Amino acid sequence: MTEPTTVDTGTGYGRKKPSYDARLTEVGPGTPMGEAMRRYWHPIATSATLTNDVPHRTRVLGEDLIVFRDGQGRPGVVFERCAHRGSSLFYGRVEEDGLRCCYHGWKFDVQGHCLDQAVEPGGGKRRNLARQPWYPVEERYGLVFVYMGPPDRKPALPRYDFMEPTEDGDQYQAGWPVPGSTVTGLLQDFNWLQIYENGIDPLHVNWLHSNHSGQQFINVGNPTGLPEDFFTPYPPEGTVTYERMEFGARYKLRFLGHEKDGVRPEQVWVGELHLPNAWIFPDFSLPTADQQTDMVLWATPTDDTHHRLWFSIRSNDPERMYRFAAGVKQNGKDPWELTEDERQRFPGDGEAQQSQGPITLHSEETLAPSDRGVVMLRRMLRTIVDDVEAGRDPQGVSLDEVPPRPVQSGVWSAATVDKTPEAVPAAGA
Repeated sequence: MTEPTTVDTGTGYGRKKPSYDARLTEVGPGTPMGEAMRRYWHPIATSATLTNDVPHRTRVLGEDLIVFRDGQGRPGVVFERCAHRGSSLFYGRVEEDGLRCCYHGWKFDVQGHCLDQAVEPGGGKRRNLARQPWYPVEERYGLVFVYMGPPDRKPALPRYDFMEPTEDGDQYQAGWPVPGSTVTGLLQDFNWLQIYENGIDPLHVNWLHSNHSGQQFINVGNPTGLPEDFFTPYPPEGTVTYERMEFGARYKLRFLGHEKDGVRPEQVWVGELHLPNAWIFPDFSLPTADQQTDMVLWATPTDDTHHRLWFSIRSNDPERMYRFAAGVKQNGKDPWELTEDERQRFPGDGEAQQSQGPITLHSEETLAPSDRGVVMLRRMLRTIVDDVEAGRDPQGVSLDEVPPRPVQSGVWSAATVDKTPEAVPAAGA
């Protein structure tokens, strides 16, 4: 008697072609998320390093741009391709009142007005008819921000309560200590959403940064750092909660702090994401209890498959920026020191996020309860896309100047957090 043949199931054969969610990830002009992103301000340069010696080439939301500072100290952002014959203004010369093209000497100010046309009689008798495409800029918190959306919907540049006013000794630390990244940000070669979603996925810390790759955060176990069991691989249900807020999303992670007088106090780590691409965390290397954070991060999309990472820290501690930039070690080393073998054995955020691909394939995901924050964030991002398509201003946008945003991000005693959201002290309180 012939035994029935067992048919294999669940193999990879015949699967549909994988795909990604273009409405969330693609950012070029005319794309749904690209148009939504253009309703917000984005970092484009570090103020302190944007000097008036040379222009700098960059790319934001799929557009090739030049950022420069003229001899009067004014920052400007213009298209890279010269409006005359198309030469790159990256090779131009910065002058007192503008940027002059290398090819025929046309000079443009920070708003694209043509001030002079060398080799033309009288400096160009009709030079007022030529204008280099440009975008508005503003400086705040040690960064230059650019607005690339419709002029009549230009919003106020957001402010944060914990970032101002500065006190004695405070500075805005905003420049990466990485060669080639000091002016135009830290370039990474994968889609912006992959790193932004990481910001509302706190439980990856419990595995990737500890149980899989060895302890990667500095100061863990020390009285000034996080306790070792903060990184439990199977946290109890209810450890993390997620909530919507006025400017985006917030999560709260409960843990037991270091023992004091025989008691381990319950504490709450609070992180916030402000739409569309900013996030605000406590200092993971020195998480001081009942104190607001001092840092904002941004992931500015370069194009569909790249982004630039930015930060601004308000601090009077000259070492604060280095604790952030080098505060996560892999096999005791900084990421750029690793061999390929070490990267495989001791992966960190970069390996996990980059290995998802240039744009992660959303059709291939299998989401779980720990992904609740990611699901909530994606819904909020889809909403801002829908709002812009319907002719509405998206969440978090105000066309008028408003007071600094109240931010809860920090490490707080559970008793403080459990009263009401408003019970968390504001900056300076």
